[in-house]
Amino acid sequence: MPYTLLTDEELFAMVRDQGDDQAFRTLFKRYDKRVYAYCLRALGSHDDAQDVFQTIQLTVFDKRASFHDGSFAAWLFTISRNFCLKTLRGRKHTVEITDEVITVEPEETHSSDFLLRQALHTAISRLPDEFREALSMKYFDDLPYEDIAATLDITVALAKVRVFRAKKLIQQSMSTIIDELR
Repeated sequence: MPYTLLTDEELFAMVRDQGDDQAFRTLFKRYDKRVYAYCLRALGSHDDAQDVFQTIQLTVFDKRASFHDGSFAAWLFTISRNFCLKTLRGRKHTVEITDEVITVEPEETHSSDFLLRQALHTAISRLPDEFREALSMKYFDDLPYEDIAATLDITVALAKVRVFRAKKLIQQSMSTIIDELR
């Protein structure tokens, strides 16, 4: 049977029990973009995200014997979250001055679209951490509520509540901007 037809858990069993490199590459390929995007959002730096992403990949392989059942995605994102939090705690409290690249939007892009995107980005960034993290996992990482709950070590009901409240806070925050654009 081709590796791509196997479930995450079947592939990981092959990795854990046989050290199957091809199964590991197939499995990690399924999640690499989402894990990297999660790290980038959490850390805000491509360099840090790349470093943590590589550490996650090595850790998943090294700790393969510790995963026995449950959702592989939840286990993977729990490891990812822990490494991102560890990296954030380890940062020095300094402000780094960097050159920022300014890109010009295509002419057909309307200023209202830009303002709306900016408002959404601002609204998401202002959410309390627990709401922003749950919302990010749901809509950016495409994780089911069960995996969000397992990753954050909360109940499924609480994961749903956090996503719902995050959406409500964003809606409230953006309502005046949306009214102005009408």
